[in-house]
Order: sequence, then C-alpha cells, then structure tokens
Amino acid sequence: MGLLGLVNIGGGLVFIRTEEGQLALVCMMAAFLIMWGIYIKKGFVRLLGMGHLIAWTPQVVWYTRVVGDTAGWFQYWLISAIAVNSLCLMIDLVDVVRYSLGDKQPL
Repeated sequence: MGLLGLVNIGGGLVFIRTEEGQLALVCMMAAFLIMWGIYIKKGFVRLLGMGHLIAWTPQVVWYTRVVGDTAGWFQYWLISAIAVNSLCLMIDLVDVVRYSLGDKQPL
C-alpha cells in the first residue's frame, strides 16, 4: 500500500502540472471513494478490488499510450506507475473473481 501511495500520490504531486499527474490524483481519489462505499456496504471483502479496477484500468491504458512520447524522470515515473498499478490490478482482478465465485468471507 505504501508503494502504491508513493508512486501514485507522490508522482501525481511531483508532476501535477501534467495531465498524467492530475490523472493519478483523480484516480486515487476515485478508487478511495469506490472502495469506501463498498466497505460501508459489505465490509473488508475481496470486492474492494473493484475500486482499483474501475479507477486504474483507464489510467494504465492512458499511461501506456503516452509513455513512449516522454523522457527523463517523467517517463520513469510513468513506467513505475504502469508496473505497480498493473501488478495491483492483476491481484485485484483475482480477488473480485473469487468474490464473484462465492468467496465472500471478510479478509
């Protein structure tokens, strides 16, 4: 969780003058709000990964499309955000599928 925050919030703040930096902050807030709503209704369950799936999938797609047109620290940040968020999305997808298949136990 710390790495996700560092990459997304930290990078978003460092590169806030770019659309990608602003997108990182908006997506973090959107994921938080979605997950908070799920938590209020269902508790701490695997379905919480839906927040990341909804908010970060478009972000990762966007970053993947523009990363080749960038350079320097900005490009390194985009690559790290793509890598970290993609790994998290894979884990979240497994969690959401497991929840959908009946694994509804609190974590």
